[in-house]
Parts: sequence; C-alpha cells; structure tokens
Amino acid sequence: MENLLNSLGWLLSIVTAVGNGFVIFLVAKNRRLHSSANWFVLSLAVADFGVGIAVFPSSYFCIYSMACNSRVQMAFFWFFLHSSVTNLCCLTWDRYVAIVHPFKYNTSMTERRPGMVILAAWLAPFIISLSLFVGMYLTNSNTAWKVLRLTGVTGFEIISCALLFYAVVRILAVVRTQSHQVSAMEQQIQSTFSCNDAAEPATSRRRQKQNTARFIIALLVFFLGCYVVVNSLVMCMAFSCKVSDKASHILFLLLVLNSAVNPLVYAFFKKDIKMEIKKLVCRENPSSHSDATSSITAVPN
Repeated sequence: MENLLNSLGWLLSIVTAVGNGFVIFLVAKNRRLHSSANWFVLSLAVADFGVGIAVFPSSYFCIYSMACNSRVQMAFFWFFLHSSVTNLCCLTWDRYVAIVHPFKYNTSMTERRPGMVILAAWLAPFIISLSLFVGMYLTNSNTAWKVLRLTGVTGFEIISCALLFYAVVRILAVVRTQSHQVSAMEQQIQSTFSCNDAAEPATSRRRQKQNTARFIIALLVFFLGCYVVVNSLVMCMAFSCKVSDKASHILFLLLVLNSAVNPLVYAFFKKDIKMEIKKLVCRENPSSHSDATSSITAVPN
C-alpha cells in the first residue's frame, strides 16, 4: 500500500509540475493573456509548480540522502504550500472585487497594483517559513514546536480557509442577485422595444460574470475540500493523536492534488486561457491549409 501511495504521489507531482509549467509558459508567451487577472494566475501557477517539487521529490531526497537538512527542507516545504494559499487568496480577492465591486475595481486596479499584491503574497509565506525555520533552530522543545506548527501552519490556513469560504458565499450571492436583476431588465427592455439586440450587452456582461464566478468557485471549493482534511490531520498531529503513515501519505497527496487540479480549472473554466489552449491544440497544419487553398482556387468561376 505504501508503494502505491508513493507512486501516486510521484505521478501527481509530475502532473502538477507539467500542468503548471504549461500555464506559466502559456501566460508568459501570449500577450493576449497579459491582464491583471492573469498575472495572479501566473503567480499561483509558479507557487503550484513549487508545490509539485517541494512535497514528494524533496521529501524523497531527504529520506534517502545524508546531505539533507530536514529543517531547511521543512521550511522549503511550507514556503511553497503557503505561497500557493496566499496566491490563491490574492486571485480570489481580485475576482471578488471585480464581481462584487466592479466600478471600484476599474478605478483601483492600476498597473502597479497587481505587482504589489503578488509581492505581498510571496513575502508573507517567506516570513512565516523563516520564523518556523529559526524557531526550529532556537529550541528543541516539542511543546514549542507544536505552538509553532499551530500558529505558523494551522492558524494561517484556518484563517485563509475562512476568508476564502466567505468569498465563495459572497460571490455566489452577488452573482445570483445580479443575474435576477439583469433578467428582469432584459424582460423590461424586450417588452418596451420588442427587440432582442438591446438586451445583448447586459446578457454578455451577465455571462462574463457567471464564467468568472464558475472559475473562481471551482478553484475555491476544491481547495477548501482538500485543506479541511489537511488541517484536521495537522491539528491531530500537533495534539499527539495517533496518525498512521498511511494518513501522512494521504495528507501529502491532498496537498499535491490541490495544486495539480488548478491547471485543469484554468483550462475548463477561464475563458481566455481556454481559448488560447484551443488555438494551440487545434492549430491547422500549414500544408493542409495550402492544399485547401489551392483546391478552392482551382474551382472554376
């Protein structure tokens, strides 16, 4: 069973690294994807790429290598996991403001604002991981390590999960209210002007917000599902509960699985990234295109 879980962990790590690496390449390469929302996606993909490297590969290296410093590895481990959480929080904040306060978003989201928020998303986990690393060196007390784990790991993640859960509920409520308002407006316009064209702008805005809401909600629901189990196991370990090796492997699998699923969410729910992937996959063969062109020109008028 342990070998199966290890194999599954390595497979998920490879999928995580490849999937998020592809997202990084896609967003960085295409100018059409250079928007404030996609800079948050890019930063989250970098953090998730680090999770794919930091969880199973680094743990495997530390187990079978005498040169590994377990405290450095632990700080490295939690740095990328917390970076994934903080970058998801920043992405959620960006989409939350865009959906709930659209007018405020248009005026407040300057060119420098995404960079400042992303920098904060990386500085916060760095400070937490550094404090954990220094704390592990300053004391050998198990009680002190439990306090560090509860405050620097579990406390941070519980607060993040609570904020993200609030964002999910708020976004769902706002999108539902706005959808009812737009539907009522469309009916009033159609009854007044007897023309469907006048309702098209409102319909397109509603669909755009619904697509954005689906994208961010899909990310958050899966994250919350994984991290509720993860935090339960971490708290159990902190309070000296008996946790089997199998449960520890499952904890690692859930951490990697959350980062492995994010690229699939981008591909299926984020409209602009989905379109770029379709263009990349369905790009026509130049030879077949030239053959089709020559056959068209050969048809007599």
